[in-house]
Amino acid sequence: MSAVTCTRALPLLAMLSLTACGGASPPPPEPAAPSPPSAPAAPVADTETVIAHYECPTAGEIDIIRDGRFARLRMIDGRTVHLGAIQGSRPPVWSEVGLRFVADGDFIELSQDSGRTIACTASADVAAPDTAPD
Repeated sequence: MSAVTCTRALPLLAMLSLTACGGASPPPPEPAAPSPPSAPAAPVADTETVIAHYECPTAGEIDIIRDGRFARLRMIDGRTVHLGAIQGSRPPVWSEVGLRFVADGDFIELSQDSGRTIACTASADVAAPDTAPD
């Protein structure tokens, strides 16, 4: 054996002798007990009572929800915006930064602070919020 080979073999021999002297290796760690499956998160379902529904061409659809306290605007691009009711307003007005929705009989519109205004129509399948039952 050459001196270079012996020099390279010494660390290997030292490691093997230490391993042999070390006795039995520690037992492998016990696998962790499987955790019980977590309860599924409550689905965010669209189950709120809609008291009025409006269609606003080129903007989306608006539902009046939570006893008229909020208007939910589902925009045609997929975004959803919640407009809060302005308490005591006549005609009823729902607003959020940059958006305003007014529903007064046949006058129904969605407007933006930029000046864009969209005429909306009430859907026939849901009663208007100001309509009293017969």
